[in-house]
Amino acid sequence: MYIPKNFEVQDLPRQVEIIRIYPLGTLFTASPPSKGLLNIWSNDPVGRPDSELCVTHVPFCFVPGAEGSCGKLVAHLAVQNQQIEHLENRSKCLVVFQSVDSYISPSWYPLKKNTHERVPTWDFAAVHVYGTPKIIRGDKEWLINLLNLLTDQEESKRPEGEQYEQKWKVSNAPESYIHGKLKGIVGLEITHIESKFKFDQDFAQVDVEGVIDNLEKEVGGKKGKEMAKFVKGCCPKRM
Repeated sequence: MYIPKNFEVQDLPRQVEIIRIYPLGTLFTASPPSKGLLNIWSNDPVGRPDSELCVTHVPFCFVPGAEGSCGKLVAHLAVQNQQIEHLENRSKCLVVFQSVDSYISPSWYPLKKNTHERVPTWDFAAVHVYGTPKIIRGDKEWLINLLNLLTDQEESKRPEGEQYEQKWKVSNAPESYIHGKLKGIVGLEITHIESKFKFDQDFAQVDVEGVIDNLEKEVGGKKGKEMAKFVKGCCPKRM
């Protein structure tokens, strides 16, 4: 991933936080072309573009590693997913996570009024996790543990109180039902992380404050608040 020095983030807890808040990752794998480019338009399924580049959107959970190691991503895929063959036969894969994002108008920078030397940009955070994938088949204990991790991760984000439905646990479902579901999935493990947080780190304090103010005021709502929080977190010296 192209990462200008100002936007590089090596702080593992901040990377993991993006994965926890936005767990739906985009999983990429690639395989050598099996046929010529013209076969993309043929009726031969082997010639489809996704026989060379495969993508799946899947929720992940980060599992911390032992001291000195960064940890790993875990998830599950449907047994019928054609990407499993890529994952078992290729040495590398990539998972991309992205935060809430927003267009940033030059009009939000107070210093623009002095020189007009500002252009539009886009603010976001992205975390890339790549490495050698490992497919787990038939290990009920591993898969049950994964389901518990993913379920607890997401159920913990739900509100509590009498007006809300009770939080769900895997153990709430009949054991025979869960074991039946396990037959339809395989597990996945991936390691190695790098990330890019682009939130106006290269601008003067007055411009950063202008962006925060307009994110909260003009973008507004939950998105505006989340974006403003990211900008504040990435530019603490300017606040």
